[in-house]
Amino acid sequence: MTESQSQPSSGKNPAFKPLRGILLIILAVTAVVALSKWYQPKEIIPWRTDWKKAIDEAKSAKKPLFAYFTAEWCGPCQELKHTVWADPKVEEAMRKYIPVKIDIDQNPVLAGQYLVPDDGLPGFYLLDTDGRRLRELHGGLDSKDMLDWLKG
Repeated sequence: MTESQSQPSSGKNPAFKPLRGILLIILAVTAVVALSKWYQPKEIIPWRTDWKKAIDEAKSAKKPLFAYFTAEWCGPCQELKHTVWADPKVEEAMRKYIPVKIDIDQNPVLAGQYLVPDDGLPGFYLLDTDGRRLRELHGGLDSKDMLDWLKG
């Protein structure tokens, strides 16, 4: 009998040791990314997504509309979810309006009606109860700038 045949196998192959280390690093990074996303502040603005219903609600409540034009591929728009739209002061200021979120890829006709350029996202529009433009602003901003803009 050779020596390798007489010794019981421990089940550990030293060739796989680097792979275990790499796997542990990948799992750790994945866990950190998942936890950071889980703990990010969440949007608290009560967005409407149906344009017609939002217009009807604005008319019956006698409140102007706050139209937010966005897209899934818009980086600044995604950042707003965890910053501006998660800020309680912004949510409080938005109570003066009927907030409606419009994805320009799902509603290209509406985006065209307001002449929202692809490179003008995010787009913020204050509209009267008939949907007529009162003011507009394009591009990412922080909570303070949003509050200042809403005050007009």
